[in-house]
Amino acid sequence: MENQEKLRRIQGLAQEIVETLLEESFFNDQPHLRHSVEHLANTVAALTKIQLEEDKNMEDTLRYTVSKMKIAKNAVDQEKKTKQFKNPV
Repeated sequence: MENQEKLRRIQGLAQEIVETLLEESFFNDQPHLRHSVEHLANTVAALTKIQLEEDKNMEDTLRYTVSKMKIAKNAVDQEKKTKQFKNPV
C-alpha cells in the first residue's frame, strides 16, 4: 500500500469514528471522553489533509489542530480528576 493510500485510509477511519460518535450513544455517560475522541479524530483527519497536500491553509489547520489537542487533553485531565475524586487512594 502506497503512502497516499495509507493516508487516505487514516483519513477515512478518522471520519468513520466521528460519524459513529454522532450516530451512536458511545460515551454518553462520559461526555468529556466522547468529545476528546471526536477532537482527536478530527485532528488526525486534518493532519492527513496536510500530508496529502489537500489543505490550502496549512497554518490555520495547524492552529486548529493545536487547539483541538488542547481541548482533548483538558477533557481527559478533567475525567482523570473526576475519577480520582470519586475513588480517593
